[in-house]
Amino acid sequence: MHRTPNRRQIQAKLSTMPPQRSQATAYLNAYKMMLEKERLEEELEKLEARRHQIQQRLAILNSQTIPEENTIHQQANTHLEDNAPKFNTLTLEY
Repeated sequence: MHRTPNRRQIQAKLSTMPPQRSQATAYLNAYKMMLEKERLEEELEKLEARRHQIQQRLAILNSQTIPEENTIHQQANTHLEDNAPKFNTLTLEY
């Protein structure tokens, strides 16, 4: 079975460069945050689409499982009735 990793807060990607306080750095940080936001939104859309696919497949399986179970029970009951021992009564007189 597939194991899911521990859920924890998604950390921002850190830069190894020391922070410099300039207008260019502010624009760069804003750009990085915008890219991360877009990436996370796309990932969320993909997850929602996958969730929808899974729900549809589960609905199909549920609708197919109920008639299949009924068929199995009917076959089992028929099989038990067919295999019931049938005795013929025979009377012997001396």
